Amino acid sequence: MTVAPPDWIRTEHLVIRRESEHDAVADAIARNHTRLLPWMGWVTDQSAQVTKQIARIADAREQWDAGEMFDYGIFDLVDGSFMGKIGMHRRIGPHGIELGYWLDADAEGRGVMTEATAALVREALKLDGITRVEIHCDAANSRSQAVPEGLGFVLDRIEHRLIAAAAETGRHMVWVYQPDRR
Repeated sequence: MTVAPPDWIRTEHLVIRRESEHDAVADAIARNHTRLLPWMGWVTDQSAQVTKQIARIADAREQWDAGEMFDYGIFDLVDGSFMGKIGMHRRIGPHGIELGYWLDADAEGRGVMTEATAALVREALKLDGITRVEIHCDAANSRSQAVPEGLGFVLDRIEHRLIAAAAETGRHMVWVYQPDRR
């Protein structure tokens, strides 16, 4: 077992690596602003994105070093282009880790997020004490739901939460992957 996942993961089509300030994530957020805004409460005024992303990456480094969150960029294995973000968050209790993700519009429909999520599930289950992986999404977000469904996660429950983004319903789905319950 390990305390932290690797900084760099290679899959069949992707490189999933710890993000850096050179990854132009703010540009990708700006490019995908209209798509992300309905689902991501953190998406704000585009002019503030670069400053916010520099601060967020610095915070992500501290959280990585503390073992609280592991943020990755997803890149095409062949051309190195940025395809999206995925992260592991220790915010659901001592034996679980939550995965969160978003995808660049140009990468949609190619299985990118399913491939990246499968890789991070494997890495999450290698971490000390982790016995379950969760994916949370709003019930109206069918694209986000397709990932856990396709990977064999089980819908554990639907919680009612405050609406944090325009397209949310407040019905928050919690998908669970727990190898010993399969």
